[in-house]
Amino acid sequence: MSDIIPFPRAKQKLIKEIKTAYYDSSYEHASDLFEEYERYFELDDLLAELKCDILYQLERYLELREEAIILLKQGLGSYDTLMIYYVQALNGLGQYFEVVKVIDQVIDEVSNHQSRMRLFPLKEYAESQLEAYNRQAAQQLESFDQLALHEQVQTILTLIDYSQFNYKSSVANLIETLDLAPNLISIMLEYLRLAHYEERLTLTKYGHEMTVIPDDLPGIEYSEMKQQLIPQVLEFVEQEASQLVREAYRLLTNHAIMLYPLDIFNLGSQEAWIAAYQNYFRSMLGMSELDDQNELVQLIIAIDREP
Repeated sequence: MSDIIPFPRAKQKLIKEIKTAYYDSSYEHASDLFEEYERYFELDDLLAELKCDILYQLERYLELREEAIILLKQGLGSYDTLMIYYVQALNGLGQYFEVVKVIDQVIDEVSNHQSRMRLFPLKEYAESQLEAYNRQAAQQLESFDQLALHEQVQTILTLIDYSQFNYKSSVANLIETLDLAPNLISIMLEYLRLAHYEERLTLTKYGHEMTVIPDDLPGIEYSEMKQQLIPQVLEFVEQEASQLVREAYRLLTNHAIMLYPLDIFNLGSQEAWIAAYQNYFRSMLGMSELDDQNELVQLIIAIDREP
């Protein structure tokens, strides 16, 4: 057990080295020393806050966010200080809507006047970023049909990431008036579902017209394709074509997005879908001929031809 650090002398030595590295602005070295320290010793309030500041200085915002959450749950460090680090991490990650929401929730719990004065500028910064994005989003939605597909997808994903749900009427109108890619329609429906859009929408996918209320839809992850069909198809692939498992999972996940929110079992029974995918994957390996007269196989092929 020669690698065990003697206590307490080595503990104090490590703390001194951490502080020296920190005050010398050697933040990477200080972070490495913290990793060594935490293998053997528990953090105290001072070290907990020091670790957060090192992560902040290194702009490791994801780690900082998670560390602040853990420390807040453990009750280590000053609540005010850790909350400021948490909000700074959210700002660093571009989660501006969350910044505004969190500060509004906790501002009355922050007891120190100085801490409150530090939180307000962080909130104002987040609001300014949201305002700037809102202007950009409005421009992109106005010229949506002129954007490339990847730009359209990114526009909607960013609306979701920033929880900007005040564009739901515009997004719904785009779905009903433009000829959009199937995967883009799925992402837009997910946006409307999260926005609790309760109006009826009529849309068409792969020649099948449907009317939906986005607020009533299950998420893509809870679709029949994801929950019922994919596990059974993958079971077959694992047994008969294990070399295709990764590619099959990627393909099937993409198909689930493209087909959403079609009721796939209105197009064919579960057994028929499984047989169609079995034929498709067997044909990829030259184990059988592709049954391109089968309507479900034709649909699978059509999905794979989408950009």
